[in-house]
Amino acid sequence: MRSFAPIVPALALLVLTVAWAPADEAAEDPIDIVDVPTATVVPHASYDSGLRLYTGGGVVTRVRVGIRETIHFGVSFGGTNLLGSGDPDWNPRVEFLVKGVLLQESYYGPALALGFDSQGQGFYSGAYDRYQYKSRGFYAAFSKHFIFLGDLGLHAGMNYSLERGDDDDEPSGWLGIEKSFHPALDLLVGYDLATNDNDENGVFGEGKGYLNAALLWRASENLHFEADFRNLLENGENASGGLGEWSRELQLVYRQYF
Repeated sequence: MRSFAPIVPALALLVLTVAWAPADEAAEDPIDIVDVPTATVVPHASYDSGLRLYTGGGVVTRVRVGIRETIHFGVSFGGTNLLGSGDPDWNPRVEFLVKGVLLQESYYGPALALGFDSQGQGFYSGAYDRYQYKSRGFYAAFSKHFIFLGDLGLHAGMNYSLERGDDDDEPSGWLGIEKSFHPALDLLVGYDLATNDNDENGVFGEGKGYLNAALLWRASENLHFEADFRNLLENGENASGGLGEWSRELQLVYRQYF
């Protein structure tokens, strides 16, 4: 009986080659992995308006506009205690963002985008002149996509935040992954190294970094929902019930072309 053993390695190599082949460019690539940016921008001649609901009755609204195939800009504003009772605690200013793609993704290399985003996450601390989770500030983002049992995206980046009220002005970086399980459903995981937020005597980060995850559901071509799970490592002071406690958030994004 003829043995098929010699062709097994060749078949295995073929399967791995197909599985890990670079993916085609997808219009549905996420623009952010929870709150760290990818190298994707809002499509040209379109806008998206987003709403993030977070701990303490917090709400942040955001509008981003794609003005070219490779550039978008936007504004955001919000505050805490906007939901529930009591007086709202507004953030001190409107925040701005811009992102531009310098290099498009190719078969051999990742996409590269440069940007700026002054919108941090969580509550704003006037005493430390910063958000609970610092804004990206100036950053570079890299993205590469593959086909592996669906779409697989790998992301990385580095940033320099302008929120330095706690005297920690080091640059930082992040890693991210997206995995599709259905054309309408993605799992997102992002890890912020938070090397600019790890002061031993600080009130916020304690050196573990911030691990976030999300489920992204594309309810329609125009409407996306995202369930976020923030700070899963409970990085922060008094994690049993203070700043370091992990939290659940919700994002809604509506996109339209003009």
